[in-house]
Amino acid sequence: MRRTYFLLGDPVAHSRSPAIHARAFALLGVDAVYAPAHVTEGGLPAAIEALRALGVAGCNLTVPHKEAVLPLLDRVDQRALMIGAVNCVQRHESGQLVGYNTDVAGVLNALRAGGVELQGAHSVVLGAGGSARAAAVALAPVSGRVTILNRTAARAHAIATMLRSADCVADVGPLEGPEARRVLQRAEVVVNCTTVGMGTGDSPFDVKLLPEGAAVLDLVYAGKKGDAPGDTALLAAAHARGLRTLDGLTVLVHQAIGSLEVWLQRHRLTDVVLPGATRGLAAELRAAALAADAESSLPALETP
Repeated sequence: MRRTYFLLGDPVAHSRSPAIHARAFALLGVDAVYAPAHVTEGGLPAAIEALRALGVAGCNLTVPHKEAVLPLLDRVDQRALMIGAVNCVQRHESGQLVGYNTDVAGVLNALRAGGVELQGAHSVVLGAGGSARAAAVALAPVSGRVTILNRTAARAHAIATMLRSADCVADVGPLEGPEARRVLQRAEVVVNCTTVGMGTGDSPFDVKLLPEGAAVLDLVYAGKKGDAPGDTALLAAAHARGLRTLDGLTVLVHQAIGSLEVWLQRHRLTDVVLPGATRGLAAELRAAALAADAESSLPALETP
């Protein structure tokens, strides 16, 4: 029987995930469909019950549902519990709905695919929301130090405390001012998890502060209207300086692959040999994302 998967979020019209998953199912020979479902914050409990009643195989969740869904599920994977956010749900054979987080894999695999050296690096995460928590968890095991820069100190300290409990050297600082500049001047990897630059030509910081050889990953995958998908002011400035850059579409693709591995119970899908294809799965799915006709002119920081 054909499997059905949904993306639950508010908004979802902008999403490129349906195009990514449609292409993935076709390439992997899976009889399945994936559709966006506009679910308001108050409608999430009813939506989850509908998934149960319909026997839906699984779903992804994006803003604002990734934290609110936890108490609505039967079980939650340990990593997702630690992060406090679920973006992937699988219906097990028992009928239970189990939550996972593939944001971590999305960030880590995007950086690795881009050839970024993470071992022992000083990594800086901008922001302290769900995406920032996932990015910090991804970076913690391999980085020499992780610094969280955020406007609200309490949220940043909560992430640092979580990392320290896992024996990671972690500290915090403000997003702006002399302290932020000092941190950025010695940063080797920077991940922007704020919404600065979303639909605008703004940048969250001055890339001139970064040392030579730094790498910049921007989870915002669409800048001002008219720019190509993946282009943001931050990445344009970093590229002009000759720094290594990675965009949010790359993360989105690797998050999707992580969800597919959960749903299909298949590991290392990035290594799969596709019949008749001249490129790997990640490249094929990125091409699908670029070709997608997103309806909304207001892009989101989408995970997934």
